[in-house]
Amino acid sequence: MIKPFKVLLVTSLTFSFLTIFSLSPKAATKDPANPSQKANSVIKIITTDGSDKQASTPFARKMIKILESRFTGQRLVFRNLKLHTSPNGKQSFCGEMSISLSNPPDEDSFIPFGVKEGEDSPVVYDPEDIPESLDLRQEDKYINRGADLEELEEMGCVPEGTYRHYSDKLTEIIQRRKASMMR
Repeated sequence: MIKPFKVLLVTSLTFSFLTIFSLSPKAATKDPANPSQKANSVIKIITTDGSDKQASTPFARKMIKILESRFTGQRLVFRNLKLHTSPNGKQSFCGEMSISLSNPPDEDSFIPFGVKEGEDSPVVYDPEDIPESLDLRQEDKYINRGADLEELEEMGCVPEGTYRHYSDKLTEIIQRRKASMMR
């Protein structure tokens, strides 16, 4: 049984909410696949907007734990957490996260993430600008980043048209580079 409670952290600039989900002793049993870890350890979710309530399902908590393990040693702060259910009954969990050391995190430090139910790894989009002088060795990196953005858009994690804008800009830069190479 999950028992949420809130602790208010006051900073000089803003309020941040820390929600801790405590688990009953029955839920803290050993995971047979990984005996060194507890099945459902305490999850600490720090949000800047109170959207932590969206992370109350087992699916959402599992994804937060995966993100924490991917960014080990970092202080993750979340905002705009959303849990969607598609017409076929599958859930998607989306939001934005920051690993900024600032408290509160800088607005431009938040990056979108999302995952569909049944998948084991959240998609995290790195919003690095596409350089105007993109060379061939970097092209695949930005194409893959575009695929991540497209997947996030399909899940409803970023506004519609975000991928199209990114793709158009990348295509323009690649075409310009190819045209300059042919001269």
